[in-house]
Amino acid sequence: MATCVALLVAMAAAVGGDGRPALLRFGGDPSRGILVNHTVGMRPFDAPNPALPSLVFIHGCNAAPKVVHFTMGRRLAEALARRGGSPFNVLEWDWNAATVVSLNGRANEASAVEQGRRLAAALLRSGIPPARTHLIGHSSGAIVAASAARTLLSGYGHSVAQLTLLDPAATYHGLVFDSLAAGSSARLVENAWAPGPSGYGHEVARAGVWNTRVDGPTPYLGALAPSLSNHFHVVEWYLGTVADPRLPGGFNTSLLFAAGRP
Repeated sequence: MATCVALLVAMAAAVGGDGRPALLRFGGDPSRGILVNHTVGMRPFDAPNPALPSLVFIHGCNAAPKVVHFTMGRRLAEALARRGGSPFNVLEWDWNAATVVSLNGRANEASAVEQGRRLAAALLRSGIPPARTHLIGHSSGAIVAASAARTLLSGYGHSVAQLTLLDPAATYHGLVFDSLAAGSSARLVENAWAPGPSGYGHEVARAGVWNTRVDGPTPYLGALAPSLSNHFHVVEWYLGTVADPRLPGGFNTSLLFAAGRP
């Protein structure tokens, strides 16, 4: 819930500045779990191309879905377009209006797990092969991503290519890495964590998990202004690696990109 409360403060800085991408925009979003297509040249509800590898972004907690909504899926598509090269499906799981179902944190985590099961089913219905799919989850979206990967593997016998978790809060680690066994749910599993005071993650000592520490430029100011926090900077860092193949780590470790195929 700490991240959700921080977002209320962040609304005034919804539009990115100083060259930073806008990760949050004014305008309500009633979506409670739908797969949106952000691929360049496609409409939001067009079916993805099953012949292409797929990137799926899952945003985190939105405490004010009637006022603001996340735009990270769109930013991912824009970053990929700047990079050029081989085409990808760029999809987003939009659950802006369903990230908070209770004042009880456990209930919200259970809801995120259920959202992951719904995402897994939606991906299968879309026809894209899990073996050519890379799931990217930020904050509580990491729970959804881990749940989707685990559901695809244990429920349907399909393993996704890659699972990238961007600053899942340390309080989520037991659920994500133990209960949902994220470390064994994909061919490559990454934990890109942002340190405090304005990051919520931590290094994960679990088999099968590759850790990357991502330090932001304003960690202390970010504790007061969430839009400048390490927690959001980790998304900006990742988008930067999508746009620029010269940058180390991040998307440039993607199995789908590095090999050109799964």
